[in-house]
Amino acid sequence: MDPLAQYIPTSHDAVEIGGGTGLHYHYGTLGQLEHGVNYADAYLKTIGKNTNIARPLKVWPYEKGSTVKLFVLAGHRNMEGERAFTQELQALGNQESLANDNAKIAYKYSIGGGYKISDGWEPLGPAGFYGTFGPELSFGKTLQGKVSGNIAIAKFTHSGSQMNDWTPQGTEAKELNLYPKFIAFIQDSIKELQAKGHQVELAGVFYHVGENEMSMGQYRRDAAKWLQSTIVKSRQDLSLPSLKWYVSQQQPTDEKGLNAIDVTANLAAIAAADSAFIHIKAFDLPKQEEKLVITTAGIVQLGELLAQSYLKQK
Repeated sequence: MDPLAQYIPTSHDAVEIGGGTGLHYHYGTLGQLEHGVNYADAYLKTIGKNTNIARPLKVWPYEKGSTVKLFVLAGHRNMEGERAFTQELQALGNQESLANDNAKIAYKYSIGGGYKISDGWEPLGPAGFYGTFGPELSFGKTLQGKVSGNIAIAKFTHSGSQMNDWTPQGTEAKELNLYPKFIAFIQDSIKELQAKGHQVELAGVFYHVGENEMSMGQYRRDAAKWLQSTIVKSRQDLSLPSLKWYVSQQQPTDEKGLNAIDVTANLAAIAAADSAFIHIKAFDLPKQEEKLVITTAGIVQLGELLAQSYLKQK
């Protein structure tokens, strides 16, 4: 190891996704600008300048001894919200409040594959890279006032991962084996709330299916099998055999060579056989510029859809 060398992760940077001859990623203008921020941040840290903005939860929002419903959000680029920007909320109408911290909901996160981790529990609010946010903001807003008792949200994402990286068996890329980290993240979240004197009810895992699983043949074919293995093992490891998984998917890429692989039907088949697997077809999201990568309006709507799916199950 070279003490003078530093690795700078970039998988959380915005990508442009091409198709036609096979899915491929590259960095356009936005991604290159974000690269520049990464390099600047890395340099500033070497001279003792911290660019992270503190977001303390100054007053713990729940009464000691009360029950907290913990909602776990998980996924890839779209759950991270790499193309959803707070500066665009005003244009959506009646969504400006999402840009403000909500100190009534405790929020913790590990995003970008652990590149950014919350300082314990923070108020629910925009905490993504480069002024971005994920579905958690509209998710929390939709639940608040409709769910009795206390709500806490914990989010775990990795933009550079595929669904097989989340399986218990993992892949040859051992550094991307996310399952143990994901389960530990959930367990730690529960323990931290318990340490504050709360009983914890794990309300469910809300997982948005990966982008590659919607558009690359080899991933699309095995997506349902990979996800099912993760769900089964998570219920075992968390000792919650009836743990609900709310699984959202966007519209798969419509390409002649791929349409023979019906990933939607494969996920629906799991839902038909497992009453605790709630399949959410997010097929009516606002149209986005880039293939597969959901933008601001879509991310807001996705969070609302996830929350509404939970409310229907109550």
